Amino acid sequence: MTVTDNFSNWLNLIQQVSQPEGITLGTSDLVKATGVPASQLRYWVEQGYIKPIDVPNERSRKFSYRVVFRVRAIKYFLNHGYTLSAAMDNVNQFRNLDIQLQRILTDHLTDLQLHEDGQIDISLGTVQDGQELLGLTIKDGSSQFWTKKV
Repeated sequence: MTVTDNFSNWLNLIQQVSQPEGITLGTSDLVKATGVPASQLRYWVEQGYIKPIDVPNERSRKFSYRVVFRVRAIKYFLNHGYTLSAAMDNVNQFRNLDIQLQRILTDHLTDLQLHEDGQIDISLGTVQDGQELLGLTIKDGSSQFWTKKV
């Protein structure tokens, strides 16, 4: 038995709650969330590595919540010995990969079932000229791809 049988409702919910509009952080919040000093954030803004968002009638800089992940990624590479330029190259490559993976999921995800025992079954469309369904099962932190004759 599945908890969620209506995939379209689930997909709609995820799309609505994950919208970044209206979620902003001030510089001090970004410092707290990332551990990167405000002076370094200002430098990264000046260099164009991170971009604040324009908020009318606000004196202080505001950032989208996505900038938190970008700053953390930059910090990760810097902490692992990369130059700022090389860190940015890597962050941009990972961002491009993330965009492609999101596109693959939205283009090919055809069904999702959440089971009461925590198992998640994801259908990713057909393969082998439409002869088999490709899927992914996730349970207890492990995942396994599968195919099934259509």
